Amino acid sequence: MKNRVYLDYNASTPLQPESRNAIFSVLGQKNGALNASSVHSFGRQGRKSVEDARLAVAQLVNATPELIIFNCGATESNNTALRFFETQYPDEVILVSAIEHPSVLKAAKSIETIPVDAKGCVDLVWLEERLQQAPQVSLVSVMTVNNETGVIQDVRQIADITHRHGALFHSDATQAAGRLSLDIAEMGMDFMSLSSHKIGGPQGVGALVLGLCGQTPTLLHGGGQEKSARAGTENVAGIAGFGVAARLALDGLKDYKRLALLRDDMEARLKNISPDIVFHGKDAPRVGNTSLFSLPGVPSETMLMAMDLEGIALSNGSACSSGSVKASSVLKAMGVPDAQAKSALRVSTGWATTKDDIERFLETWEKLAQRWKS
Repeated sequence: MKNRVYLDYNASTPLQPESRNAIFSVLGQKNGALNASSVHSFGRQGRKSVEDARLAVAQLVNATPELIIFNCGATESNNTALRFFETQYPDEVILVSAIEHPSVLKAAKSIETIPVDAKGCVDLVWLEERLQQAPQVSLVSVMTVNNETGVIQDVRQIADITHRHGALFHSDATQAAGRLSLDIAEMGMDFMSLSSHKIGGPQGVGALVLGLCGQTPTLLHGGGQEKSARAGTENVAGIAGFGVAARLALDGLKDYKRLALLRDDMEARLKNISPDIVFHGKDAPRVGNTSLFSLPGVPSETMLMAMDLEGIALSNGSACSSGSVKASSVLKAMGVPDAQAKSALRVSTGWATTKDDIERFLETWEKLAQRWKS
């Protein structure tokens, strides 16, 4: 079999070599462990690695370093923010978009969902009207970029509407980091969630970024790590790798248009091969690395398995459903018919994707599409 082609960057991005080196540098200590809370020289070395990474992550989102709280990833950040507000404001509700990641949709019981239109964009009129009603809303959570469609939300406008009615705003920016220029203050966010492995860093590391609202949501209590905002010994090696990945992601923003050109050419050629193909979110602003499309009449599972046997790794949407293949809840929220929702595939690219990778995918698609027609 030819070399395998990986086109599932929205699920997890391959580790950047420089990030791997940073991790090994920490793990390769022969004479001591770098516990960043220790006061000896090894501890101070660990602390420097953590603080260097904190600065790099802060620069990625144009925040100050003291507003970065390291944790195990965006799922923890999302749960931290939503559960905090559910506990602190038990008589109020939390609004989240209907296309959020499960770590938002399932994080609290006091949730109401904000509908989206056929393009996958939040219904701003509905949001404004709901915020004027009772019961009061404590928090609004809307992701910056959708992990399945790549659609970019107008988070600045959402934040303005939210603040006008006295609520705070949280955004899962996991799929936006490294793909869009981020500025937490300019975007009006009170809280932002990030994950290292979406930008070429290690899995199991992330951050909750605080805005200037004065609230510090806390989920895990215990020691005084992360200024008592997140208990538990810091994952120094993972955080060091995250910091390097954040720096590379910021530096790589200028080259990101390359992926949009690859995506647009790929979609045009897919349409020529399969005229029945339907692209989701194409009429809305999208990040350049993501394409979600359906081939009506052919189940997602059939296409995924066939592609995998040919050495092409794709997805049908979120990878956080225990490896299951089922109709996309995002597409359902967008009003996409079941037949299309059950035949969706996602191509997502990143720093190591080449034109040859896309060519391999298109050659394979053309071959398999002929089989699926018969």
